[in-house]
Amino acid sequence: MRPRRHVRRPPDLTSLFDVLFIVVFAALIRAAAVQHAAEPAPRPVVPVPPPPSPAVAALRARALAQLDAALAARTPLVVRISAGATIEALEVDGRRIALDAPLLEHSADPDVAVSYLGDRSAELRICRIAALHLGTAELSRYLVIVAPALPLDALPDALVLGLQRDLGRCLSEQRGLAELIDPSALDPSTALPDPPSPKGTP
Repeated sequence: MRPRRHVRRPPDLTSLFDVLFIVVFAALIRAAAVQHAAEPAPRPVVPVPPPPSPAVAALRARALAQLDAALAARTPLVVRISAGATIEALEVDGRRIALDAPLLEHSADPDVAVSYLGDRSAELRICRIAALHLGTAELSRYLVIVAPALPLDALPDALVLGLQRDLGRCLSEQRGLAELIDPSALDPSTALPDPPSPKGTP
């Protein structure tokens, strides 16, 4: 009786090729995804508006001239804001009226260190304070210029945001046009307060 011979069969490489194909395919997908992520996003195309017609341009120029004339006709009323967040003076018609009106208060909210007083009471807003000390109900003949002693980026956020809100309130409540001026944008020689009147006007 002859002994059985063991026949060696070659290994089945089908499953190995399948695995290799999947690995290579996954690597290609990953490389494509990384390349796509590295590409900068296309910038949105912002349409450029066409220039106004000559008739519209003429109307615009006339409107700006009238606005400039209306602003120039208003009396400047300077509201000086101290480094300590108080209204320290009003300057109008050659007079300087010394004040000490605080604009911030400590907040009971632990997440808010200080809050703007004008948000709590209309009587504590800059244009209302100015109107009361000028003895007038409205500021329609004034150009209110809010002039802090320090640059805006050196002031508390609560103060800057409160002053900016007061600009709109000045128009709606006292009919005054108001603007907040950053002293860092001024020539240092012009950013200083004017000297007191020699007549000793308070």
